[in-house]
Amino acid sequence: MSDWVVALISAGSAIAGSVVTGWLTRSAGLRQAAASQLAGEEQAAAARHAGEQQAEAVLKTVQQTLEAQARTQQLDAKREVYVAFLQSAQALVEDRKRDRGVLDEALLAEVQRTYQVLRLEGPDNVAAQGHFLMQAIFESLDDRSVGAAEIERRLNHYVTVAQRHLREPWTWMGRSRNSWVAGGTTEPPAAAP
Repeated sequence: MSDWVVALISAGSAIAGSVVTGWLTRSAGLRQAAASQLAGEEQAAAARHAGEQQAEAVLKTVQQTLEAQARTQQLDAKREVYVAFLQSAQALVEDRKRDRGVLDEALLAEVQRTYQVLRLEGPDNVAAQGHFLMQAIFESLDDRSVGAAEIERRLNHYVTVAQRHLREPWTWMGRSRNSWVAGGTTEPPAAAP
């Protein structure tokens, strides 16, 4: 064979080798780019998911804090109502102990006003004790045998129930204090078998 044919075959082989190598390199590059794109999308999805979880955790914490503050404010409002009724009833009891024959109308009006607020604020067990106290007060107006001692006894029952309600609100609400603070469920704990 002549030198030309050998040179032409050599050049053709070099060109064919370059084309095959280029094609294989291009295919490998496309596969690598697709794999990099998929890995990037997976990283972006994982980062997005982690961000969403973090945002949910922050929102839950803020919501729990706001709920705890609202519950504290509710208890403070109840305490104010309970104290107002207690103070007015105690003033009436003291007036009754002095036994001047009739109850002071201004004191009686104040007890009735604070009792109505107590009934609205509740809960039922505290309002019921307030009702029993009011009954004793009105019975003492009609029946002189119902004295200050009976009114004081019912006043003490009211105080006991109100204190229990303010001291352990989570118990009568069916949840633990920590559950309330942490925003737990409203379901009471399961009974042990």
